Amino acid sequence: MAGPAADVYVTREALESKPKPPVLTTPESAVRSYLDWVSYAYRIANSGMPSPTMTASEGVHVDALGIQYNLEQFRLIDQTLTSITFGKPSIKGNKAVLSAKEKWDYRYVSIKTAGKTVGGPYSASYDTTYTLVRSGKAWVVDSVAAKPLGTVK
Repeated sequence: MAGPAADVYVTREALESKPKPPVLTTPESAVRSYLDWVSYAYRIANSGMPSPTMTASEGVHVDALGIQYNLEQFRLIDQTLTSITFGKPSIKGNKAVLSAKEKWDYRYVSIKTAGKTVGGPYSASYDTTYTLVRSGKAWVVDSVAAKPLGTVK
């Protein structure tokens, strides 16, 4: 997964902010791990990092919409999940659908000057629906539908 070549400079702090190993035992824990690892990938522009938490098709979306689009804008996303409330998962066989209400704080960071804020800080809230599939004993995110509750910059 890659777009045009770009030199990207990130801080040591961003590189060292690696999340805990994924916990994929329940739909809720899998979504939390997915969000942690996708946020890390956005911070360091490496779409391969969250691969264990999602299907290949979701990986294409993370790369294209979260990383490549922002690289074209000469920026990265530094985001923090400030709260998440899950609905009750609907599990049928090896598929689960899980709704959530999420709040995020985020900023855009330059790819040319490590750590330099080029937009924000901002906050955003979403009504989100995650579709997950079970792969062996692990749940992984297959798709995400997020409806913003207000303006996202």
